Amino acid sequence: MQNKKVQAVTQKPLLKPTSRNSDFYLNRLNTCLEEAKEASLPRVRERSLRAAAAWKEMYEKAQLFERRLGR
Repeated sequence: MQNKKVQAVTQKPLLKPTSRNSDFYLNRLNTCLEEAKEASLPRVRERSLRAAAAWKEMYEKAQLFERRLGR
């Protein structure tokens, strides 16, 4: 039996949304909406629409954060 060293994994702190992040969220939202529009299978369309809804929520939160910072 070998002795294995266990190293602690440190997690990077979560980054707060920035204007660059809100643009990222908006791009992902639009990509998901485009995928839903082009999907021929109903489940693929539904999955893309669910993802778009999640990206929209993240985008709106980032926008709120930016407004609070006065950007």
